[in-house]
This record gives sequence, C-alpha cells and structure tokens, in this order.
Amino acid sequence: METDYTVFVVDDDNTTRLLLESMLRTKHAVEAFDSAESCLARLTHKQPNLFLLDVGLPGMDGYDLCRNIKSLPEMNIPVVFISGHDDLDAVMAGYDAGGEDYIVKPFNITALSRKIENLRRIEQDKKALLAQVKDSDELATLVLANLDEYAILIKFLRSLNECANIKEVVEAILRSLDAFHLDGAVQIRLRNFEKTFSKAGENWPLEISVINHIRTLDRIFEFRTRCAYNFEHITILVTNMPVADADLCGRIRDHLAIAAETADAKLMALQTSADNASMREDIRNLLHAVGQTVESYRRKYDDARYQGSIFTTRIVDDLLAAFAYLGLSSRSEEEILGMVKDHSNKLIDIYDITGESQATLGELSQKLAGILAATENTTTPHVSVGSGH
Repeated sequence: METDYTVFVVDDDNTTRLLLESMLRTKHAVEAFDSAESCLARLTHKQPNLFLLDVGLPGMDGYDLCRNIKSLPEMNIPVVFISGHDDLDAVMAGYDAGGEDYIVKPFNITALSRKIENLRRIEQDKKALLAQVKDSDELATLVLANLDEYAILIKFLRSLNECANIKEVVEAILRSLDAFHLDGAVQIRLRNFEKTFSKAGENWPLEISVINHIRTLDRIFEFRTRCAYNFEHITILVTNMPVADADLCGRIRDHLAIAAETADAKLMALQTSADNASMREDIRNLLHAVGQTVESYRRKYDDARYQGSIFTTRIVDDLLAAFAYLGLSSRSEEEILGMVKDHSNKLIDIYDITGESQATLGELSQKLAGILAATENTTTPHVSVGSGH
C-alpha cells in the first residue's frame, strides 16, 4: 500500500463504502465517512489527495461538501462525484460545484481505478507545471494589463495567423481567455484527432463530458455563467462569464464569437494544408511509378523484338537446310522464306503495345504533373496538423 496517496470516501451507503475501501486500500491509504460533516471535521487534522463524494448524502449533500472543500485555503484537491443521476443538469451541478469528474452508479471498479490513477498522474504533472506556468502567467498579466478588450482580440487574430499547428492555436486561445480573465476549455476536432485542452492540461474527464453534452446544441449556448461557442472543428467553453455586468458580458460574448469562428477557419486551413501535402506526395509517388512502368514496357518490347529476330533467323536457317532435301525450285524457296519472315514480323507486331501504352501513360503523367503544380502554387502554406505534443 502506498501511504503517500490518501483517498477520502464519503458515502452514506455502507456497502459502497466497504467496496471502495476494499478496492482502494491495496494501493492507497483510505479513510471512509458516512456524512459530509464527519469528513469536514477530519479535514482539520488530515488532508487527502483525492475525494470520492456521493451526491445524495444526508444533511449536507455532495455538491455543498465539494463547495466547502474548495473554499478552504490551500485545498486544491481533486473531487470525483459518485451519483445515480446521468443527466446534463446533474453533470453541470458537479462542474459548478468545482468537481473534476462525475461517475454514475453502478460504476465499473476497473474504470474507477484507472480514473484515480489518471487523476494522480495529472496532479503530479500539474504540480510540476505550476512553477513554469507561474512565471509565464505573471509576465502575460503584466503585458496585457493595460490592453483593452479590442486589443486582446486583435492580438489573438494576429497570433492566430502565425500559428503553424494545433498546439499553437490552442495556446493562443487560452492566452486570450486568460487576458479576458476567463476560465474554460477548448475542444479541437479534426480528421482522426479530437482533444480537449485547458490550463489544467489535456482531456480532463469532466470537461470532456460537459463539452460532449453541449457541442451539438446552439452555435452560442449559454447556461448561467457558462457559455459555449460551437463550430465544426472547435468548441470553446467559458465557465465564468461576467453575467453580473451585462454590458461587459455582451462585449466579451461578441469578441469570443469572432475568435472562435476565426479559429475554426484556421483549423480548417491546417487540415486542408495537410491534405494537400499528403496528396502531393501521393502524386509524386504515382508519377515515379508511371515512369517505371513505361520504362519496363520499353525494355520488354525491345527484348521481344530481339528474341523474335533470333527465332526468325533460326527458322530461316532450318528451312534452308531442309530445302536441300525437298527438291523445291528457287522461286518456291523464296516464296516460303518470304512468307515465314512476313508472318514472324506480324506476330511480333501483334504484341507491340509500347507506343500506345507510352502515349496513354504519358497523358496520365502530364495530367498528374499539372495537378501537382496547381497544388504547389496554392497560397495556403504547408504546415503540420500535429498537436505539437
């Protein structure tokens, strides 16, 4: 058992507590509580690395307990909700309370264990990144402190134009959200690629769950202090819109709509550029193969001509040797020899498709070369679609 990682389980159902204790104590230290109040009392003496909270607790429920935990100084500890409700309101309530994940009963023990290990790894990575992020955040805050909202948007649009891959696009969006003093997440969707990003890292389960619920809704979807901008290749989720200031909220909403639409167009351009690069490579390979095929046909025909000439010569020699015993006239011998030579040449010509094949393949090569030249002359730069991670 690794006692350096402690899990607090809060559930009023005795069976669930025993099950979770039995499962987790093989790897971690576990303390279980049957109420929110008993858990809060324990926090004055001991802080865990992870909370597993039942939503339907007697007295203070799981959501309120999570809010109490998050309000405590230096209590930046992941909270995973366990509930029998699987609907958008329940998930959003968990997100609103500050939880990191939401698991529906009955849960899969193996999947839960994997989630805990992932949260532990993410927490370790987050601590390692905090020191690096702190310096960059302080510098960004200092630089952007005197910029107004339009300047932030213009700076984003300029930086977006210089982005060469998905990582740079995401970083530009997150920097702009931070400049607007907003928190949120960004989901990118391209061919064979889908990832969700935030300042906390990549693919946090609760962020994915929320975005997957709302990305098929309206272009701009609002829910209390949440606002989502949904486009084909991107969804931007903001979790703390300044709804108390209607004018400010309206301006930021408009700015982010422009930013999201422009980012979607940029992502489409990156995908198109990658597709064009792949197509150009395919055309180059095909042109090379066509050239090899033409050369192969030419060699085979030349060889057939050569072998046919040798075969014809041998037939003529054999006939001449045979004529001495057949007693044919000179005219008959010449007619027979001429007939043999003529039909031998016609037989070789039957298989002569070199000229026609070369013409057909030559036309194909010219068309492919034209397509290749057209794609290479496009104004879209060749950039990578990779995430950069």
